[in-house]
Amino acid sequence: MAKSFILVDAEINKIKEVSEELDKTDLEVYPLFGEHDFIVITEFGDSKTTANKLLEKIHPIEGVVRTKTLVGSEIQ
Repeated sequence: MAKSFILVDAEINKIKEVSEELDKTDLEVYPLFGEHDFIVITEFGDSKTTANKLLEKIHPIEGVVRTKTLVGSEIQ
């Protein structure tokens, strides 16, 4: 299984609400300081699974303005 790292940006006045909604998901979520507001770490079997998590669990949250997904890989 590969890991994906989803950087989440929120409206400045909605950060607390976005944090509370992200905590309700079954995803691993960490608040950040700097350019992005949160990082969501998830394992998946294929890119469709990650896309579905974004569409179903993250994008509908009021206050989320942008996401950036990074997919981890193994170097052999």
